[in-house]
Amino acid sequence: MKKIELSDHFTCLKLLIYSIPAIATAIVILSFSLVDGYFVSNLLGVTPFAAVEFVTPVFLVLYAIGFLFGSGSSAVIARLIGQEDMDSARQCFSMVVVSMYIVGVIMAVITVMLLPQILILLGVTEEIFKDSITYGRYLLIFLAFHIIVAGFQSIWVTTGRTGVGFVVSLVNGVTNVVLDWFLISKVKMGVAGAGIATSIGAIVGTVIIIVYFSIKDDSRLYFVPFRFDFRQLGNIAFNGASEMVDTVAENITSLVFNRQLLHLIGYEAVAAMGVYNYVMGVFLSFFYGISSTAVTVVGYKYGRGEKEEINSLLKNGIILSLVFGMIAFAACIVFANPISEIYVGYDKNILPLAIRILKINSLSCILYGVVVFIASFFTGLDDGLASVIISFMLSLLAPVFAIYTLPVVFGLDAIWFSLPLASVVSVMVCIILLKLRYKAK
Repeated sequence: MKKIELSDHFTCLKLLIYSIPAIATAIVILSFSLVDGYFVSNLLGVTPFAAVEFVTPVFLVLYAIGFLFGSGSSAVIARLIGQEDMDSARQCFSMVVVSMYIVGVIMAVITVMLLPQILILLGVTEEIFKDSITYGRYLLIFLAFHIIVAGFQSIWVTTGRTGVGFVVSLVNGVTNVVLDWFLISKVKMGVAGAGIATSIGAIVGTVIIIVYFSIKDDSRLYFVPFRFDFRQLGNIAFNGASEMVDTVAENITSLVFNRQLLHLIGYEAVAAMGVYNYVMGVFLSFFYGISSTAVTVVGYKYGRGEKEEINSLLKNGIILSLVFGMIAFAACIVFANPISEIYVGYDKNILPLAIRILKINSLSCILYGVVVFIASFFTGLDDGLASVIISFMLSLLAPVFAIYTLPVVFGLDAIWFSLPLASVVSVMVCIILLKLRYKAK
């Protein structure tokens, strides 16, 4: 098969094929997180599993800094490559990687010290407080490495070395799984072992990235001397803000959800919701894989002024995302029972709740990918504001409003419909913003 180039015309099939490395990389990264949850739940029990699920969104809010730099720089670097300015592209690339490390170190110092206060503020209960602190600190100490790995989920596409990115993610993940098994099962380190294993995996991935891009190769990006261009960094941060906002908002919503569940039901509900979070993560790998690829492709086409190609990408990306959304919905319904058995099958009280949560929330899968794609489409067009608005609505405003209002109006069980409702509202916002943009043109 002929190699797909950014200059090609992208049909649905070609966009899917070009997205496969990004999708595979995201799935590999997520699959090892699934194993992490399996080990914690089945070897340590429901309480440590709930603790990990409660503190993980706090970590992921900071992890999302990598998406800000990665996605924002991908659009800029792709545009520079489209303009055949490789020197500027390499300088921008080098500046972004160093910036991710510096920001990661600063945030690690602050959050490690403040973690107990943060968890108390979020309403963590006494049963899971100690394990939440232990797991969270072992992740946050090495935050800079996690941020770099996160950023490269988008950057690998722009570098044109998605195959290498997949291998790096595979090595990262295998390291995590092996250490999970060894530190939890053999060394008996509990949740500390899970946190250490995840962080060492990120360190290994970062080291490989640094070594690979230290080798000069005129056919690709590599590290070069640079000067900090704070104006360009600001543009990158603003343009990539939607991807960060999406993840940050999504995890703030998870924190709000967990807080409500602890208050209304108990930590068992947090554990049950954790099963849905893992499963949804698999399908998000497809959605974000397609969307991260779209940022690069749209950015390239935008840099070259190819309006017809941009319009075609919008249509094909929506179709592709909708198809995957329907597949995800069907898979959640069909496999809800066996999936829940894997994680909480040992607890017959939590199992029925996990199955019910998974089936109801699968409705959100249908439209979620469409919204994520359109947000990334606006990022590729250098329209960070529209992208941020969409991401903010999907991941924070709509679901949080639903989480607090649905149980009051329709009863406690209605809380599980919060995420599907948020997807519907967000699609409406996407339609409005697209009409405004094309009307302005």
